[in-house]
Amino acid sequence: MTGTAGRLPTTGSPPAAVTVDGLTKMWAATSGLRPVTFGVATGELLVVRGRSGSGKSTLLALLAGWCTADAGTVVFPDGRDAGQWDTVAIVPQTLALVPELTVRENVAEALHTSGWSRAERAERVQRALDLLDLADLADRPPADTSMGQQQRAAVARCVAAGPAVILADEPTSHQDAQHALTVIAALQASAAAGSALIVASHAVEVVAAADQVIDLDL
Repeated sequence: MTGTAGRLPTTGSPPAAVTVDGLTKMWAATSGLRPVTFGVATGELLVVRGRSGSGKSTLLALLAGWCTADAGTVVFPDGRDAGQWDTVAIVPQTLALVPELTVRENVAEALHTSGWSRAERAERVQRALDLLDLADLADRPPADTSMGQQQRAAVARCVAAGPAVILADEPTSHQDAQHALTVIAALQASAAAGSALIVASHAVEVVAAADQVIDLDL
């Protein structure tokens, strides 16, 4: 499905896990997010693309609750709060790994407030590490890994959490061709498991995997 800013899902689409209506945030006269309207269903991967300054990262920041919109609304499942990792998990461009923790511990951080048992948490973390080709690096601190590996650790943290919504800002930007496909497969696995995904990306492989594409330049 291909969409544009301001277009709602077509009739017959699954119910939206996230509904955005007229969301706007301008940082300057020509920089920021112009009004955008869309819905993303559980199990869908939506890709947002556009030129620099068109509002891709701003949109994700608004959805994550990191800044306040000038106008418009965002509705999450059952009215839940974006501040909880079981509702919204994010892969930011800065990656935001804790330097004092190992890769495994960073991935596990998102599960501490979940209702899973310790064994279930450990299983989910290991599954995410395996899926993102990080198992051999699990006990290293982020500083002892490459930027690509750190980015996959940030993706693994989201995947392990199993949130209602995953936001990812250019999640393949530090990946070689093989590991870009690894990241895409992990995101698709999360969609299949019940997450709705909103990904800012220009990567051809990511766009090709999308169920819905929004062009913020239009």
